[in-house]
Amino acid sequence: MRFAVLLVASFLAVPILSAQHSVPSDGQWLIEPADHSGRVQLTIRYGEGRHSSNWGRDVPVSDLVGLSAADRGGSGATVHFTIVRSAGTLTCEGWFAGGRGSGHFTYQPNPDFLAELAKRGINAPTAWEQFEMTMAGVGLELVDELQRQGYARPTAGELARMATHGVDLEYVRDIGARGYHLKDAASLVRMRDHGVDREFIESLDRAGYKNLSAEALVRMRDHGVDPEFLASLDRAGYKNLGTEDLVRLRDHGVDGDYIAAMKEAGYAPANPEELVAARDHGVDPTYIRSLKEAGYERLSLAELRRARDHGVTRAFIQLVKARGYGTPSIDEVIRLRDRGLD
Repeated sequence: MRFAVLLVASFLAVPILSAQHSVPSDGQWLIEPADHSGRVQLTIRYGEGRHSSNWGRDVPVSDLVGLSAADRGGSGATVHFTIVRSAGTLTCEGWFAGGRGSGHFTYQPNPDFLAELAKRGINAPTAWEQFEMTMAGVGLELVDELQRQGYARPTAGELARMATHGVDLEYVRDIGARGYHLKDAASLVRMRDHGVDREFIESLDRAGYKNLSAEALVRMRDHGVDPEFLASLDRAGYKNLGTEDLVRLRDHGVDGDYIAAMKEAGYAPANPEELVAARDHGVDPTYIRSLKEAGYERLSLAELRRARDHGVTRAFIQLVKARGYGTPSIDEVIRLRDRGLD
């Protein structure tokens, strides 16, 4: 998820450069420690002024060819290394101190890349598309993996779009290993854009939601049906709900906190749709408590909804009693409210 946010944000932060813009021949690099062993956080900066861009992601240390552990732990010594991708190479020079480094790079496209794409039936990318693929590490291995998994052959433009949206070899393999072979590049980009990644799929698997459709995954992710929400429903006793039921509960604000509060107030219906209706009509524990304090302790959820819809409040009930009506049924209270008693 971090990669997707970084990558998409970096390209949306400035106007998108078209094929007519010249490809940067150089730029700056920044390397910092990453959260996972054997990886570093690599940031690439290129372009000038309003056309400048940042690209960043965690990469394996092995991607930094010629940079040793001693170099990374140095104290200001000059370093030289390369980042070699199918589409091109970044030749880097700079310095490191305490695991952090920065410097400059030069970019060289790989002239053999176009020929290799042609062998696979893919048209030649523009210079800018090839640069984007170099930045994101999208290359021949990804093309071959897509073919192995039965995807439609992508165009160079689709490969470049995958590059800018974080759909790389690791992502395709990760979701493929979990049974998701989406058949086309556009579907992969959509899944990635909506934050459906390995971690999200695995969290749903652990909660018992396996072998879902790609569309169901996207909907659940978009609507906030996450592990915490699923766990809150499980604790409340609502298990094995359908994906659309989960989305509906989430959309209507029926979460673990609301369910627990309603249960404490004496309302724990077997069908969670009753809680959806209650939530939609503004029936919450505070309202329930106010009517109980006014003498109405055993109302059904349907009666509570009607009372709420008709503006019945504790203050109005107190007015009814003050006018000598005693403690009428809730239906009579509603009728009095509709008749405009004041």
